[in-house]
Amino acid sequence: MKISRIQIHSFRNITRADLRPSERFNILIGNNAQGKTNLLEAMYLLGTMKSFRMARNCELITYDSPCSHVKGWGIRDGVEREISVTITHSGKKAFIDGKPALRLSDFFGNFNMVVFSPEDISMVRGLPEVRRRFLDRAVFSIDPGYLTLHHEYSRILKNRNALLKQGIRDGLSAWTDKLADSASRVIEKRTVFIRELDALLRDFYSSIAGAKQEAAITYRTRCIDFSNDTDSLRQRIRHSLERSIPDEIRRGTTLTGPHRDDIEFSLNGKPLNHHGSQGEQRSFILALKMAEIEYMKVRWGNPPVLLLDDMTSELDRERNKNLMNFLKEKEMQVFISTTGLENINLSGITNYSTFPVCNGKFFTEVAHVR
Repeated sequence: MKISRIQIHSFRNITRADLRPSERFNILIGNNAQGKTNLLEAMYLLGTMKSFRMARNCELITYDSPCSHVKGWGIRDGVEREISVTITHSGKKAFIDGKPALRLSDFFGNFNMVVFSPEDISMVRGLPEVRRRFLDRAVFSIDPGYLTLHHEYSRILKNRNALLKQGIRDGLSAWTDKLADSASRVIEKRTVFIRELDALLRDFYSSIAGAKQEAAITYRTRCIDFSNDTDSLRQRIRHSLERSIPDEIRRGTTLTGPHRDDIEFSLNGKPLNHHGSQGEQRSFILALKMAEIEYMKVRWGNPPVLLLDDMTSELDRERNKNLMNFLKEKEMQVFISTTGLENINLSGITNYSTFPVCNGKFFTEVAHVR
C-alpha cells in the first residue's frame, strides 16, 4: 500500500500540514524538536489509532485546541481509501471514506504501518514491559482481533486484582477461571507469532551481520509448569494461579499471566542483553524489524508503510547501508526523519522527496528523480 496524501490539524506542534508524499522514499529534514517525529506519530495513528510513544490523548492535541484531526488517503490493491482519526481529550474516533468506523475490524488493516525508532534499540536491555509492548503491537498489526482479546484479558485481570488487594477469596475462583481462559488465548496468539517471526529473523540477521551466527527470539512464560504436556495451556495456567493465591493475596496482585511474560533475544544460544556487543544488539533489532515487515507483507499481500524515526543516529554506516538495500528491494513506501540528508545512504535510490521541517511547519516538498 502507498499513502498519497496526509492532512494534519492541531496535532502536537503541527498546527496545519498538507503533504503529498513520494511513493517510495520521503525524508523529513530538520533540527531536533521541530515536528519530524510528530508527523510520523500522526501517520502511525492512521494505521493503529495508537501512539508509538505511548502518549495520552491530551498530549497529542495542540495547546488550546479542542481536538486534533489526522487524515490520510492511501491506495491499496488499486483502490483509494480515505482514513481519518479525530482525537479529543476523552477519546478517539475513526472514519473510513468520511463515515464512522463502527467496528475495529473495519478500520484496522487499511493502512498498515511499522515504526522503527531509537526506543526499539533499548528493547534489548530494557524492562520486560518494553518487549511486551513491542510484541502486542506487532501481533495486533497482523491480527486486529488480538486487540479485543488483549482488552478482555486486562479487564479480567483488573477485577481479579481488586479482590486480591482486599484479601477476598469469595468469587476469586470464578475470576481465576476467566483469567486462565483469556490468558491462554493471549499466549497462544503471541507464541504462534514469535515462532513464525523467529524463522524470518535468523535469515535477516545473517544477511546484516555477514557472519554465521544464530539469532533467535523466544517467548518466556513465568510460573507455569510445562512439564506435563497432557494438560492444556489453560489448565496449566489455572493450576499456577491456584498455587500462587496465598502469595498473591499477600502482594495484592496476580503473579501469573501474559502481563508478567517476556520475550528473550539470543545469539548463538546466549542472552543478547548480557553477551551481545552493541553492534550485535543493533543488528538484531534491525533484523527483527525486517522480519516484522516481511511477515506483514505475507499476511496482507503487500508491504506496510515504514516509519524510520531518526535511525541514522543509531546505526553505523554499514548497517545503514544494509537497511537501505533491504528497503530498495522491497519496493515499499518509507518515511525517514533526520537532521541532515548526508546522514542517509541514498546510493542507488532514484526517486525520493524531501520535506524541510521547522517549528511544526512542513515546507513544499522537493522531488528528486535520477
